[in-house]
Amino acid sequence: MAFNVILLMTPAAYHRIVEEGENTQRFHDIASRFLIAAMVTLPLGICGDLYVVVQKVTHSIAIALIFSIIVLSVFYGLWFGFTLYRRKQISED
Repeated sequence: MAFNVILLMTPAAYHRIVEEGENTQRFHDIASRFLIAAMVTLPLGICGDLYVVVQKVTHSIAIALIFSIIVLSVFYGLWFGFTLYRRKQISED
C-alpha cells in the first residue's frame, strides 16, 4: 500500500518540481503511466488486506482466498475489462 501512495503522489511532485506547474504533454504521459501502475497494484494491496481480515473473522483460509479473488476480479473487471470494452466500442463508432 505504501508503494501505491508513492505511485499516486509522484505525478504531483513531478508536476510541481519538473514542469513548474505547467500542463505539458510530457506530464500527462508520465502521470498516466504512474496512474495505470497504481491501478494494477492497488487492488492487490486492498485484497491482501481483505484476505487478512476475512481470514481472521472466519478462521478459514479458503473463504478468505475465495472472497479476495472475487473482489480482485471485480476491481480488474471494472477498471480494465469494462474500460477496454468501452474503448473498443468508441473506436468502432
